[in-house]
Amino acid sequence: MTRPRFTIAIPAKNRPDRMRNAVRSVLDQTWTDLEVIVCDNSDAAEAVATSAVVKSFDDPRLVYVRTSGSLSMPDNWERALQDARGEYVGILTDRSVLRRDALQLAAAEIDRTDADVICWFPDSYGRDVAGRVYRPRRCSLKRVEHEASDLLNYFLHGNPKYSPKVLPKLMTAVCRRDILDRARSSPLGRICPPVCPDYTSGYLMLGLGRRVVVIDDGLFISCGLGNGAAFRRKGPLADRFLRDLGLGWKELVGQMPTDACFTHALVMNDFMFVKGKLPDVFAKYEFDRTQYYLGCLTDYNRSARNGVDRTEDLDALIDGLSQESEAVQASVRGRRAYVASAMQLPSDEQKHAPVDPDEAPDPAEDLAALRFDTVFDAMAWAERHPRLPSEGDVLSMPSIDTLDRWDRRKADVVGGEA
Repeated sequence: MTRPRFTIAIPAKNRPDRMRNAVRSVLDQTWTDLEVIVCDNSDAAEAVATSAVVKSFDDPRLVYVRTSGSLSMPDNWERALQDARGEYVGILTDRSVLRRDALQLAAAEIDRTDADVICWFPDSYGRDVAGRVYRPRRCSLKRVEHEASDLLNYFLHGNPKYSPKVLPKLMTAVCRRDILDRARSSPLGRICPPVCPDYTSGYLMLGLGRRVVVIDDGLFISCGLGNGAAFRRKGPLADRFLRDLGLGWKELVGQMPTDACFTHALVMNDFMFVKGKLPDVFAKYEFDRTQYYLGCLTDYNRSARNGVDRTEDLDALIDGLSQESEAVQASVRGRRAYVASAMQLPSDEQKHAPVDPDEAPDPAEDLAALRFDTVFDAMAWAERHPRLPSEGDVLSMPSIDTLDRWDRRKADVVGGEA
């Protein structure tokens, strides 16, 4: 049987209506040589509805796989990829949709460069209370080819405000299947190890791959809030995630300098786990203690702006920082992220905290909000109104020094400590 060019796997869990949108967006692609695998890890009641949705499409390119319903998220992702036949493979979460031309554009870059990985960025829809707001990103629309090692080094040592954005993940990319086969046959034994399979798949793609093409464009839309937001809030979704993994909060960061359980700490802990399993592959990549603290502080400030109390984690982080070398302490305490956390402002005031005029604008910041009844209405509008290229782009990969240096004089004015 001839392999399709692409396999898009959709790990599903208790969201049959949103999963319907995800499947529809793949089957409606302008590039038709593909297969879709829905791996249904829903609880029993929702599985009936999920199966019915899949059957309603009546498309031979669509495959339905039913799990026990009790897999952890990483295990569900792994099972979703198990039967993938495509030359290039990616994941679409069951709350996301692909832009209609996403795979057409990816195929063009594969033909042009023969890269191991093609990746892109998300727009967002439905993160407001009414669930109707569409926020397209500012994008340069560039196609840039990178050495995989450069992207991984930037993730580990670059500005933590930007570095997660440029790390390819299977949910924002397609990867040559032989790279994934090598990961599965390695001592690690899988493509999506816990805890954060989007990030761990990214580490493996970059560690085992060679060339990556980054398309600076919004080729999929993330609908609603996912696990990252849940972890910042430590809500019920995060609690269930941990129960499925059989882990406690502190176990998620066991290899980190502190037990502060911020998202940045989780993904860096995952990197150290993957490195430990594949030391030869990741021998040249080192953990960056300064970047660790700044990444966690960035997470804290984001949570505080959203009214989430993470004081306990912040206290653990600051206590750990006080035990670091003088060089690490000086580097972290001289940055805006540290000063902002030390100011302890209420969320409404923090939104108006002084901004360093030398800081470049975030090219990933949302454009003005637009409202639509469905995500497909939003995509139809976007097709009629193609975005114009922005001047800035995340692909410039700015350094910590470039963007996060806090002017000591301004910090003194607002009462912060540098």
